[in-house]
Amino acid sequence: MVPIQASKQSPVPSAGHAEDIPPALLSELLVKLEEGLYQTLAATLSVHPRLTTRARDVETTKNADSALDFLRAVGENCGSRAAGLGQSLVFASASGERTARGQRQRGGRRGINKPLGMSEHSAEDSIKLRNTYSDKDSIWSNAEDFWHVLGWAFNCSILHQTRWKRYLLFLDWMLSALSLDLESNAKHGAADQSILAKYLGSVGESRNNKRRVMRAVLADGGTRSTGEFPEIWKNETKPPKRKAEDEVAQMDKKRKLDLEAGEFGDYYIDSDSDLESPAPGSLPLSRSATIFPSVKGSRDPSGDEQRSQSTAGASSALASFGGLDSLKLRRQTLDLLVRLSQLSPATFLDTEDLFDLFTEFLRPLPLPVFQQLVFASPLPSSNDDDTTRGFGINERSSLDQMLLRPLLASAAPAYHDNCLTQDDFQTHFAPFAANTHSATDNAKVALLLEDLLRLLWRSGNLEWCEDLQTVVERGIEARREKVAFDGRRKKSQRAKEDEQAVAVMEKSGERMLVILDLIKT
Repeated sequence: MVPIQASKQSPVPSAGHAEDIPPALLSELLVKLEEGLYQTLAATLSVHPRLTTRARDVETTKNADSALDFLRAVGENCGSRAAGLGQSLVFASASGERTARGQRQRGGRRGINKPLGMSEHSAEDSIKLRNTYSDKDSIWSNAEDFWHVLGWAFNCSILHQTRWKRYLLFLDWMLSALSLDLESNAKHGAADQSILAKYLGSVGESRNNKRRVMRAVLADGGTRSTGEFPEIWKNETKPPKRKAEDEVAQMDKKRKLDLEAGEFGDYYIDSDSDLESPAPGSLPLSRSATIFPSVKGSRDPSGDEQRSQSTAGASSALASFGGLDSLKLRRQTLDLLVRLSQLSPATFLDTEDLFDLFTEFLRPLPLPVFQQLVFASPLPSSNDDDTTRGFGINERSSLDQMLLRPLLASAAPAYHDNCLTQDDFQTHFAPFAANTHSATDNAKVALLLEDLLRLLWRSGNLEWCEDLQTVVERGIEARREKVAFDGRRKKSQRAKEDEQAVAVMEKSGERMLVILDLIKT
């Protein structure tokens, strides 16, 4: 970097004297003084259907790609606080802008936009870009909040693969930005002022409201999920218009130009009028439910709505949650929630209450999805600094134990201490099977016990002894016998799932015995 030489000292203005920036000069310097406005705009451009999945030419999609490149560059070179992300990534529902939007001036060309009644001297306090993508067509105006965006994006990972490819890029950037912003605020002791904290602050205090966050993270493309997290822009999942269709639509829109009578022809009419935004002042969720058909009826026969083909060879359960890319981002979101609970327990939930919420939603998941969300991240080691990550050894151990409690056999002693020791593992966990004959439940128990054993080993708190060997072997056999007594008649698909679950359970038991052999030697 070339050093910048200091300029000669300018005369110091008299104390208390300051002049407002003239509006004309402010307009010229807008890009330098209000870079946050361009981040807000770029976020919309990177994912808006008109510039991505409904674009009719490659050049248009390049604009969306450039917007995403801009967002990444700002984050890498400026950091969260310097880039002003906290002021940029704000949804209209949180800022009260939906109410103000109805009072805003409508006429004029692109430029600076300010609410009615503002003086010229205060223009810099509420600068707006006069651009449809910055206002009525922005993601910040059309989505109810971040959890609406998250839930709809994950619904797209299952139902709308073409849209998902854009939301995948957007969410990857967005979650990284939230993480950087959280850590940046944490360094200044202000985690409760982070963007994530503000997004969580909008969900409400009741547990049912907090459940909405988990429903967004685990959106599954079902009728309930698409009803709660519907599309953000009307008809955004439709394919691009063909040229002939567009020409007919344009002809239908043309009207007589009569200025005196107030007829303006097709001026101000967008060529993609079927991408309408909600009416000013309204929330997206208030739109008619008929706009959002059922999952079965919403699929396009062209193949765009088919489930992910990128997970070929993976189980149908993984595909039913959007595949590995989708699950990775879901896990990343869970990690962010854990990190915030460590830094600011009063903002959303403390760690114990958060894991209780996790358990409610994670425990019933299909086994392959459960594995990806609970065990996919690398095992932490005793050298990890738990103050710089979400899931350290203690957090992972606590979640494992929380998940085990509703799964373990009633014969297992009650246990309510999250700080695990080898004695606790041997007494309260290792020798037991699940409280049902389900192969899936017993496989989950096996995986959770294996994870606890590994965590004890990684933390240096595991020593081989005859009692440890005995209870681990007893638990493996107990789970095997529990599954063998499941005499329910099953359909072929259920039988196949059980067969896979038994295989997972057996492999887990084998790995536990290998760990014992390693520490014995």
